[in-house]
Amino acid sequence: MTLTRTLLSATTLMACPPLFAEAGEKRFFVDAAAVSALHDRGEQIGREVFEFGAGVEMDVQGVTVYGAFYRLLPVGSGQAAFDDEADYTLGMAWAGKGYSADVSANWLTFPGEETEASLELAASVTLDAPFAPTLIGFYDADLEDRGLEIAAGPEWEMGEWTVYAFGRAGFVHPGDGSAHRSYFGGEAGASRPVSEFAEIGFFARADMADDDSFARRIQGGDITAFRNSGVAAGVSLSLSR
Repeated sequence: MTLTRTLLSATTLMACPPLFAEAGEKRFFVDAAAVSALHDRGEQIGREVFEFGAGVEMDVQGVTVYGAFYRLLPVGSGQAAFDDEADYTLGMAWAGKGYSADVSANWLTFPGEETEASLELAASVTLDAPFAPTLIGFYDADLEDRGLEIAAGPEWEMGEWTVYAFGRAGFVHPGDGSAHRSYFGGEAGASRPVSEFAEIGFFARADMADDDSFARRIQGGDITAFRNSGVAAGVSLSLSR
């Protein structure tokens, strides 16, 4: 389980800081989302969840340094089948000629759960090219899980709305020696400002893996049947200053 979520995802953290921070100026941001199902790297880690994230970033000699907190809270009838999560991130991002990049360290914790905390290291590179192709990699220093993902897609303006669509594909190699998982999927969404400091957004996504890693049936607090694909939709609110 990682920070590639609806909020504070690898592509968000790795792309946004260079665009927003100005020299020596702190920027604060808060994000919240309600999601029908939460998918992460080819598996489902929540059904009916609330996500919350907050952080601060600052430009230091051309490099944006940031810290962030992320909270995942499963809700609804399937709540007991999934872990609560609280993550802490430190990272830095920068832009070069034709690219932007990000590296981060993410302390992943699971309050009230039996799952042990772990340290995940993540990095990404986004090219200044059509459809903004992005390569994301991660390595869990405790569990020794590792993986790669590539994502790309267009973005365009429609009045006050910013509309986007992208596809993703990747693989995860678990550190426990079990079979690796490959996956692919797509997402489309739109966002618009509602004030100088606030923005709302909507999205829908579909994912498929070569393993049965999505919940098909939940009974008595346990996932009793699986499938190899899933769909989700959500709404988000972002604040920044």
